[in-house]
Amino acid sequence: MWSLYLTAKGTHSRPSDLVGVSDRWAALQFDAAVTTLGVAIENASQEQVQVGPDNAPRWEKRYTMRQLLTPGFRLGGLLGADEGDDLPLGAVDGLIYDEVI
Repeated sequence: MWSLYLTAKGTHSRPSDLVGVSDRWAALQFDAAVTTLGVAIENASQEQVQVGPDNAPRWEKRYTMRQLLTPGFRLGGLLGADEGDDLPLGAVDGLIYDEVI
């Protein structure tokens, strides 16, 4: 999906047009999913953390592209949880869902 996002962005096309989604509602949902993922990865790739002391700060990227594109990788602090905290109940693979009984 990352490659599709980059291609759509570079060619100023909708992702759904590139893969041939003909249903308008499905195309809108597909475009939203690809764009959300792409923007999240782009933003995370620009995050930096201070690794040096306050009087001589040194900044490094927080995530590598390898990390961001690894299946199952989760960004720290998502879903209101701090780094190291467990995901809320009902979370599976980084997604929160409502259980209907």
